[in-house]
Amino acid sequence: MTNFFNALVGERIDRLMTVEIRPLTGGLPSGYVQPLYDICREYHGAPLSMLAAECLQNRIKPGDTVFIATGAGVAPTLPLGETDGPPGAAVLARALARGFGCRVVLVTEDIHLAPVEACAEVASQVLDGQGSITVVSFPKGLEAGRQAANGLFQEYNPTAVVFVERDGPNAEGYFHGVRGDFREPDAVGHVYLLADLAKAQNVLTVGVGDGGNEVGFGDVRAAVTAVHPLGAISKGGFASGVITVTATDVVVAASVSNWGAYAICAALAYLTGKPDLIHSPELERDMVEACVRGGGRDGANGLHQASVDGIDLDGHAAFVQLLNSIVKVSR
Repeated sequence: MTNFFNALVGERIDRLMTVEIRPLTGGLPSGYVQPLYDICREYHGAPLSMLAAECLQNRIKPGDTVFIATGAGVAPTLPLGETDGPPGAAVLARALARGFGCRVVLVTEDIHLAPVEACAEVASQVLDGQGSITVVSFPKGLEAGRQAANGLFQEYNPTAVVFVERDGPNAEGYFHGVRGDFREPDAVGHVYLLADLAKAQNVLTVGVGDGGNEVGFGDVRAAVTAVHPLGAISKGGFASGVITVTATDVVVAASVSNWGAYAICAALAYLTGKPDLIHSPELERDMVEACVRGGGRDGANGLHQASVDGIDLDGHAAFVQLLNSIVKVSR
């Protein structure tokens, strides 16, 4: 396919992944998805989902190892994490394993382990013997995190590191939710350190997020801060606000982080001519329900139910169906 068609299909996918479906008040900041995307799109100069997919396709070979880091949310509202992140990470892991025959290692901190493992189990059941998916836990605290990150790189020597809905620190080293709530550094796994190591070793990094507080947005943080509906203000009073300083080679901004990961899968399905790299609406339902059984809660409202960012399961299944339609018609 030509670059023209790649860009055209990427545009289709990006438009779908940035449809904002959020409560007008009381939930996640509304009126934010498109400005956030526009900033990242201008920075990269290309459709984000296709750019990420092309970079991954150009780097990954059979037998390589890819890290996908995920997991967000803390007690009391999200004691085991949220439903945005683990499903997207697992679906992307499935696509990379099936598409390239690689080994995917899902990295998450201890408190998010159960929902991530639940999603990984669902994804592993549909690999058809191609590649593999495993899960490793990451400890809390900066020093323990440094040791863990170095150990993971030494053991696996990854070709790429992807972050799906994984918080990164602000300039003062504090982690935030998009609404300004903050986490103490000692209470959080410093998984972003994998991005720092990757950059030092020329390993590809991709960040997927929907708020600007996630790993990936560091290079555009000033522009993102300027359009944040709540002013990107930290409820802890930290001057640098909620937007992370951790950047990635490619940052994919979507309405829902899961959707950003699914969008990359759709772009990979198109690029490789393997339409089964994008999952089905039925698998989407299975994935979110598994995440909930593992303890994941809706990050928009804190409810322990099969929804993601305030959107019901029918909405997410419909999104996946439309991605499939884009891939099928774009041949």
